[in-house]
Amino acid sequence: MSHRINIIVQDDTWRLLKRIPQGERSRTINQALREWAVKRRRLDAIAEMDLYRNTMAADPVTSEEIVRWIRADRDGGH
Repeated sequence: MSHRINIIVQDDTWRLLKRIPQGERSRTINQALREWAVKRRRLDAIAEMDLYRNTMAADPVTSEEIVRWIRADRDGGH
């Protein structure tokens, strides 16, 4: 399903968009937004992993504990 939105862009962005044929502008913008969203999710995940890594450094976990957690999670049907 598609949705129409109205956005305001700066003059320099508009000059770039005017170079794209009218029939391709929405597709081009949609693709750029998807790529941005994927990159943003990756950066957010990296930041979250860094936070966990720093938190866990203060309270180290053994491999055996991790294996036990994974098995318990699997057995719980999650």
